[in-house]
Amino acid sequence: MSKSFESLSDKLRSLGVQTGLEKKLARPEKRLGIEDVVSGIFKNTSCGPVFCSELSTENTYTHGKVAFQAEPIHHELIHWADSSLSSSSLDLESILFLDTETTGLSGGTGTIPFMIGVGRFTGDIFTTYQIFLRNPGEERAQLELLYQFFRDIKSIATYNGKAFDAPILKTRFILNGLPSPFDGLAHFDLLPLSRRLWKRRLENRTLKDIETEILGFQRSQMEVPGWEVPLLYFDYLRTGDPTPMTGVFYHNAVDVQSLAALFLYINRMLTRLDTDREIPPVDILSLAIQYESTGQIDRAISLYERLLEIELSEKHNTELRLRYARIMKRNGDFSKATTILTSDEGGMDTQRIIQLAKVLEHQQQDIICALEWTELALSRLEKSNQVDTSILLHRQKMDLLKRRDRLKSKLGKMDD
Repeated sequence: MSKSFESLSDKLRSLGVQTGLEKKLARPEKRLGIEDVVSGIFKNTSCGPVFCSELSTENTYTHGKVAFQAEPIHHELIHWADSSLSSSSLDLESILFLDTETTGLSGGTGTIPFMIGVGRFTGDIFTTYQIFLRNPGEERAQLELLYQFFRDIKSIATYNGKAFDAPILKTRFILNGLPSPFDGLAHFDLLPLSRRLWKRRLENRTLKDIETEILGFQRSQMEVPGWEVPLLYFDYLRTGDPTPMTGVFYHNAVDVQSLAALFLYINRMLTRLDTDREIPPVDILSLAIQYESTGQIDRAISLYERLLEIELSEKHNTELRLRYARIMKRNGDFSKATTILTSDEGGMDTQRIIQLAKVLEHQQQDIICALEWTELALSRLEKSNQVDTSILLHRQKMDLLKRRDRLKSKLGKMDD
């Protein structure tokens, strides 16, 4: 019996079959967790643990061409964020820079911020924290930890946060029956301001465009495009493999740092506006228009005066002179308005000529000169008709023909 068993075992062994004690069970491979691929720790809350990554800059850190150095916040920047705030009520360390990565871009109750990135300054050190959901069941713990980061915070800074990040987070707090930390805070949403400041220079003004073209920062090969972020998270939930999420953590961390760098860049533009000759003239024009649009007319006038002595493109020079002349017209200084419109006659375009004709006719009662400028504008439009048949051009031409007829009628009455 023993011999026959040994013979059978030998035959099985010869076929590559393991028998009895020889058979060794394969050890299951250890499954990677997010903590194995991203530096961070699990923080305990009353709702359980939640993963949080922490990254601090060195005190000599430069983001592109923006040095991370603490400085007072310019009173105009505070005023543009919230006109009710005083310039002494905020400092850099009381601002929380915030950016979220979500399961979708549409908002609403079905959109979950699976990663919440926040950053704040302590002196010249900027620390970024990223609170990550390993699964949606950790959301209450995530929100509870986020609430703790709002201690001693007086304002948040975002990029499109008023329309996206803040409403989504407020909704998540409500749905989870938790108090919102956003109540009573000032909000620096840098997207609308960036659009106004750089629309004359940049066709696209996403945060990534701003950081490349304005801040001079280039992302590394770890970067993943924003549209891919939700897909990577869904893959992580499906497969449990956290490796691709390293690119998402990098993407979010750079977003938060770029947000802080952009805030510093705009703040320094305002602080050094009268002394820094390196600020592009077109950016000064945008700032002047921002001052005008917020009712700070005297400041806008001083910048418009300065820009009259600086070379601008024909398009921007026209915009400058039309805006400045319009202010002078409202102030009743029609002579100054005329001077602004004509001081570089060789570079005048049709829009400036039309505005000048209006001033000469209605305010200065100079009918002869008004007619001459109207004729010149019509001549310009006739040439433009050869390449532009737009409705706007047609309307301008019809308005000028009516103006010419009216001026000629006034001249006829004067001769009588």
